[in-house]
Amino acid sequence: MTAVAYDLASAAAHQVRGPLASIRLRLQMLQDQRPDIAELPAVLGEVERLAALLSQILAWGAARHPDPAPEPVEVLDVAAARLEAWSVVADARGVGLDLGGTAATALQVHGALEHTLDVLLDNALQAGPPGTTVTCTVHVTERRVHVAVTDEGPGMTGEEIARAGSPFWRGATAAGRMGTGLGLSIAASLLTASGGRLSLGRAASGGLSATAVLPMAPD
Repeated sequence: MTAVAYDLASAAAHQVRGPLASIRLRLQMLQDQRPDIAELPAVLGEVERLAALLSQILAWGAARHPDPAPEPVEVLDVAAARLEAWSVVADARGVGLDLGGTAATALQVHGALEHTLDVLLDNALQAGPPGTTVTCTVHVTERRVHVAVTDEGPGMTGEEIARAGSPFWRGATAAGRMGTGLGLSIAASLLTASGGRLSLGRAASGGLSATAVLPMAPD
């Protein structure tokens, strides 16, 4: 999809968001008044799915036009905060969370690492079966800070890894899950705007290892 098409999609999302919010509110009010209408929960579920898609498109548009000046970020602190935020989800799914590595200061456009880790942890927790562990590790090499999120799920084929950053693409393991296929694309855009990149590969466990790479902040 071209940059012009993305911008048009983002503009359309802005236009649709208001009416969709109004429809959702009216449906919720109707559900409160008429709980006997059996189809309403399903209709509301579809509206919520569309709202999530619009939010992802708008976030992607923002990722393509980020704040121009990168800012320093304490990587290990952000990673610890995001793991804490996702711990409730991890507990509910019976998946462990583990954090390790080295404290480091990187450069990012505002919110890039936080948003990226939310995407990577969400994906990893959905992929990892109960009883497994999602590991987040921070390390530094050649003035680059690497934040790797690794799961013990089924992983991806080489072809799937090659396509995983494409907007709206979803792999075979995502069947039946809520999602839009924009998460990794948004994360990759934010990291690129920060002077970094998103790297995907197979983990030694057989699962997926997704790594956010950011430039190290000057001393």
